[in-house]
Amino acid sequence: MEPRTLCEEAWQEIASHFPDFKVLSKGQKLKRVAKDKDIFFEIYFQANRYNNKDSVEFIPHIGIYSKSIKRAGINNGFIYGGDLGSLSSRKPHAWWQLAGASYKFTVEEVSKLIKIHVIPIFNYFEDTQANIDRILEGNCTSESLLYYIYYFGGKNKAQQYFNRILKVNIFKNKYISFYESLKSMPEENIDLNYSEFSGAIMIKFAYLNGIEIEK
Repeated sequence: MEPRTLCEEAWQEIASHFPDFKVLSKGQKLKRVAKDKDIFFEIYFQANRYNNKDSVEFIPHIGIYSKSIKRAGINNGFIYGGDLGSLSSRKPHAWWQLAGASYKFTVEEVSKLIKIHVIPIFNYFEDTQANIDRILEGNCTSESLLYYIYYFGGKNKAQQYFNRILKVNIFKNKYISFYESLKSMPEENIDLNYSEFSGAIMIKFAYLNGIEIEK
């Protein structure tokens, strides 16, 4: 069987465990829309470009998006996500093997991990305000969630989350220094489409929206 055909067969089989998701691109993408019709959830399977008859691998990716955040021109609507390994107990960014005897185990294991680790996350995002409070009470520091919290929860909650990110980030001093440097620039010269370094766009977004660093 051709590697692509084997992948599509596996993805369709995984998809069969999640009947409330729409199956797209021959199973490569699964999509579910939240009850509010704004937020939607995706599971996307990335095939290894080097797949051959002896090794057929893929990585499941998870993404949560908001139509209204995208329309507002914020972070392309992306809220939260990552690969299945990073979101579960498996090694981050690891490939899943389908060739030979691995097929059955991989399909079952990926389906199980999605049920245990991914579906509950998707379900949290069905109730936006309760989810924002849950995030603020926890210890998550995903930068993309700052845009979500700001857009749906307001500046004060976003500021609380922003300062949590700064507190634990290894680049805290760099972030603070960059934030301070923005004060000497005309706001029209601060480009949210250009990233000077990882995290720079988040810092610029915070500054432009009045999210302050707490001393």
